[in-house]
Amino acid sequence: MTEPQQDLLEAQNLSRHYAVRRGMFEPPAVVKALNGVSFTLQRGETLAVVGESGCGKSTLARALTLIEKPTGGALRINGTDVADASSAHLRALRQTVQMVFQNPYASLNPRKRIEQMLEEPLKLNTKSDAAERRERVAAMLDQVGLRPEHAQRYPHMFSGGQRQRIAIARAMMLQPKLLVADEPTSALDVSIQAQILNLFMDLQQSTQIAYVFISHNLSVVEHIANRVMVMYLGRVVEFAPKATLFTQALHPYTKALLSATPSIDPARRANKIRIVGELPSPLDPPSGCTFHKRCPYADARCSAEVPELRPIAGHQVACHHVERIAG
Repeated sequence: MTEPQQDLLEAQNLSRHYAVRRGMFEPPAVVKALNGVSFTLQRGETLAVVGESGCGKSTLARALTLIEKPTGGALRINGTDVADASSAHLRALRQTVQMVFQNPYASLNPRKRIEQMLEEPLKLNTKSDAAERRERVAAMLDQVGLRPEHAQRYPHMFSGGQRQRIAIARAMMLQPKLLVADEPTSALDVSIQAQILNLFMDLQQSTQIAYVFISHNLSVVEHIANRVMVMYLGRVVEFAPKATLFTQALHPYTKALLSATPSIDPARRANKIRIVGELPSPLDPPSGCTFHKRCPYADARCSAEVPELRPIAGHQVACHHVERIAG
């Protein structure tokens, strides 16, 4: 009998709050950028995180990559609780989790050659000699579709798509088990986006790396994800396998996001759902369900009671009226 596979990543009620000063004589406000987020991730799996700007996607990325410490909850990487890990263990965990940033024009040091940037993680974290480092740099450049001579060039000599390939190569140099990609294709031309997505998928197939793929582009998510987590103002409102989420979204917010995505399917184009109003300020979120002021199904209960994430038809949904909406 085979033992169940251990989760590579486990987040339980993960929170990240910030104190923000509003004025000289006013008490500081608390922004709950992450407010009780829970999920697991296994090796070789892609979890997509979607939502409007300000929903907490990038804050989640910084928490998962150990750039910022969570305010509350638990985060386990390879079974190790980050909160209890020593500084030496945290340093080792940071090699396990790497990140690819949104803008390839800003994420690469313009003063360094590509070889220097790719060698740097090896110099800091391994005992390999110069010859071994050069060999690994050449192999990684080949793996991301670049030529050996590119190692001696500077970032300004490359296109946006090539720069993002270099950023991916740098993140892969330490052979991480998890890669957090924060909007990695949004700064690229549409024609280049598909190439970068295919590169992500090829690397995953050859290395079994897991991805947390953060995006607001649901067309991209549909192409790459295994499961999708939809966030709104720091909370998860729906969590489901990709196939069922795109064919039968249950939360009103998810339905509206999907209806706003361009599609060649006439049925999707016919069912447009418009979200009324602006995203509320995270400094002063609505009571109860944070989506209730923009939701066509909201009632008095929605404004008074926070909906819990609960299982419905294979999804996890935070909505008081999901059965009525789905029906």
